[in-house]
Amino acid sequence: MPFFSFILNKSCSTSSLDLKNCDVEYIKKDTKYFSKNSSIWKILNKKNNQDLLKEINIEKHSKYLPKSEKILFCLPPNPGIGDSIEYGLAIKNIKLNEIFKEIGIAFCSSAHEILSHFTEADNIYSDFISESQMKKYDTVFHFTSEINLLKLQKYERENIEEAINNFFKIKNKILKKNFANKKISRISIFPISNSPIRTLPINLIDDIINHLINKKYEVDLILGNDQITTEHFRNLKNLNKCKVYNPSNLKDLVKYIKTIEFGIFCDSGPLHISKIYNKKGILISTSVDSKKILYDNSNITYYNSNFKSNYCSAPCGLTNIINFNNEHGCYYSLKKEKKLVFENTKIHLLNRGNLKKSYKYFLNNPVGCIESINYQKIKIFLDKLLK
Repeated sequence: MPFFSFILNKSCSTSSLDLKNCDVEYIKKDTKYFSKNSSIWKILNKKNNQDLLKEINIEKHSKYLPKSEKILFCLPPNPGIGDSIEYGLAIKNIKLNEIFKEIGIAFCSSAHEILSHFTEADNIYSDFISESQMKKYDTVFHFTSEINLLKLQKYERENIEEAINNFFKIKNKILKKNFANKKISRISIFPISNSPIRTLPINLIDDIINHLINKKYEVDLILGNDQITTEHFRNLKNLNKCKVYNPSNLKDLVKYIKTIEFGIFCDSGPLHISKIYNKKGILISTSVDSKKILYDNSNITYYNSNFKSNYCSAPCGLTNIINFNNEHGCYYSLKKEKKLVFENTKIHLLNRGNLKKSYKYFLNNPVGCIESINYQKIKIFLDKLLK
């Protein structure tokens, strides 16, 4: 989704437009707003909103002006909770290094509340910002325009925090707390990601639950409110041996994560939230390199899939399945090498189509890096970590 601006003919509430998680209640008429949110774009372009809309235009990213005192950091379109937190950690470090006198964050969507708790930014705007608000800043910084490493995050996952620190040539001043070993009695498992190539396989979760129960641990399984994944994990053989939690929103999820003793994570939002609160655990990673996710973190250890095929080797860098010539999958399932995919399609087309429709298929038919996860190695990891 591009960066765009819009002006309305009349004022209206955000709730009347069915805009969720907004940090403002009303959009004022004859006021220019900027956004990157695809839902807002679609809603405003509906036929029944044509009388409401005065104008809507694609905008170009302005260039960052070094030596500015007030800066507005603009996140990429529709960032996930995990990425939002990684950008937030980098912004917090910029704040600690005292490069700017005032910092704002724009387009963080549903993550605005959690970012307000730890980034120490002066102002945070969730889905849109008015022209007058934007003009209060000396410069605007669009991460994916200014930092080359972050341009292709969906297809080549990079270390967001490190890339930003390197751009501004600053050291990491965020203190990472390491707690003394305490006896752990309860394990929390977070198996679900927004991507089927990062969600953990059901047979692995069954084996882990069974092993932990035999070791006399209490086990919590955190699923969420997505119907497809929740129904999938309801088929666990050992489901009745653990407590199942379904946080209805981000606030409830954060509240729960604050209480965990030890987490078993896939690459998803709960992992990144746990990093903020210095929680202990293990990351089981498939398509994304754990070292790029656990930057400067010693509380969470990791297991990386070492899958190899004629078309790819883990971690390949993909964060989700892609759309290549109207067929959904990853390099392995599509039987296409990465180089061939990028040479024969335009980048923006890889994310087109309803990829979510294929989610259930890939949950039931795991790709190579998921299927090859070695339970025995993970069991050894867990036994060492939980001593």
